[in-house]
Amino acid sequence: MTAVWLGRDRVELDRAPVLGQGGEATVHDLGGDRALKLFKGADHPDLIGDDVRVAAATRRLAELEARLRDCPRPLPSTVVMPGELARAGRAASAPVVGYVMPRVTGTPLYQLGEPRVRRAGGLDLRALVAALRALHGSVAALHAAGVVLGDFNDGNVLIDGPRCHLLDADSFQYGRWSCPLYTERFVDPRLCSRPAPAPVLARPHDRDSDWYAFATMVFRTLLWVGPYGGVHAPADPARRVAPAARCLQGPPVFDAEVTYPRAAVPLAALPDELAAYFVDVFGRGRRGPFPAELLERLRLTRCDTCAIDHGRARCPVCARQVAVPAIAPLGALAVRVLATPPPIHTWPVGRAATAGAPPVWITGASLWRQTRHGPEPIGQIVDGATVAWIGPRLGAGLWRAGGYAVGFTFAPDRRGLDDRARLPAIRGQVLDRGCVLGDDRAWLWWREALAGREHVTVAVIGGGALLAQATAPADDLDWMVGLAGACAAGPHLLVPTDAGIVRVEIGGGGLVVGRRFPDTAPLVTAADDLTVVGDGLAVGKATRVALPGAPTPVRNLVLSFTARPSSS
Repeated sequence: MTAVWLGRDRVELDRAPVLGQGGEATVHDLGGDRALKLFKGADHPDLIGDDVRVAAATRRLAELEARLRDCPRPLPSTVVMPGELARAGRAASAPVVGYVMPRVTGTPLYQLGEPRVRRAGGLDLRALVAALRALHGSVAALHAAGVVLGDFNDGNVLIDGPRCHLLDADSFQYGRWSCPLYTERFVDPRLCSRPAPAPVLARPHDRDSDWYAFATMVFRTLLWVGPYGGVHAPADPARRVAPAARCLQGPPVFDAEVTYPRAAVPLAALPDELAAYFVDVFGRGRRGPFPAELLERLRLTRCDTCAIDHGRARCPVCARQVAVPAIAPLGALAVRVLATPPPIHTWPVGRAATAGAPPVWITGASLWRQTRHGPEPIGQIVDGATVAWIGPRLGAGLWRAGGYAVGFTFAPDRRGLDDRARLPAIRGQVLDRGCVLGDDRAWLWWREALAGREHVTVAVIGGGALLAQATAPADDLDWMVGLAGACAAGPHLLVPTDAGIVRVEIGGGGLVVGRRFPDTAPLVTAADDLTVVGDGLAVGKATRVALPGAPTPVRNLVLSFTARPSSS
């Protein structure tokens, strides 16, 4: 489809930049304060070959006009309401393929539950709590209007200061219209088949399932981990529950048999009554409306030492902080305090050159660099669908267009980009992405939501080829959990995890763990940043650590091995 009709006006899609893309629809910019949500048809490249999604898309488009006509009005102002219908032809009887909606801005709520985002600071905590209160009021108002949100998740909530915006009103459940969509991390297990290996919606959404999803969002926003995150590590390995089945069978993240992520905020950081409520919901099956007074009384404070946001009079992490020996067990690991943050090795490429990075930027459909003689184009890219990163010696990026995903590399000091690397298909909504640059290869990664599930993919490109790839479900990432803080070391990737640093390499056509360094576990978490320096590996820590001889807890370290490291 190259054009749609809004009444008697024809809209050329190639002149309407893409604002975002998910598994079911693409959002285009119409200019001003308007956007077009265009649903993918059965012939869309992202759906071809997937019979289940093709059938769902066909049914969605067949019902869309009647569903939108029956939508109750008015709804809360926080709901981004569908407006004028977009048709495939000029005739009033032409099929409806989408609709116009207000263009709103904000940060997706899922980003505000990421440890790396939150530890970076700069977030107005009072405004965040106010936005959660506004979201609570919106859910209650929708229920009063006879609407169930259904597929309620932190990807269709935007936070803009103390305000919130609710997207995807076209999938709300009301009257004769049900909502068959669901997101695994937010679907109420009460409505799922318990023997299943992963959540599968078996009964219709209801008000209690909306409140369950809301509680899950608040939990993750405040604690930076989902209610069933962490690693289930019972004494008897035979009793271990697979990550995808944890919400169905338990245990929750705060159970004694679960290893709690070290980058997350401990449950003890919340006020007692709010922590007890979460234990009731996720540990004992409590349902019903989320008590509004728990948010009304919540006051968050940023701890400058350990960089967490807590709701206590005193930071619970600092209260129990212990010193780490300057020389790790077995004498294998030497630790040096680094006076300044580790050097940056990768910068995102934006619409203007970034200070400190090689002068490279994107303008329209071209990648540019600054030379002694002025700006010079490096190569052609896809306008509005390209992301790129630059390092001292290598740059890389990817674009997604027409059902294809292409990876490319370039050198910051010369013209030309190599875009021969075909990446694994990206069919859903990209929640996060990044890149680690080496001397001759780039490690591209992205987190994708598709059909209610999330997964992370890593693709290594170099020399115009896809060298290796790997994919893992978002609830069982292993080493991929630390990709945002990884660094390249020759042909290898060094990744921080809560269990210590991991060395990843290409092997057997895929990516394998070549070595683990458990001696580094006391000093490294998955939220830290790694950089190779002259005498070892620099660690920019997400939270400070106490070292003997250091007058105060420190944030930056250099690790060097004085003997052969232990591995597994």
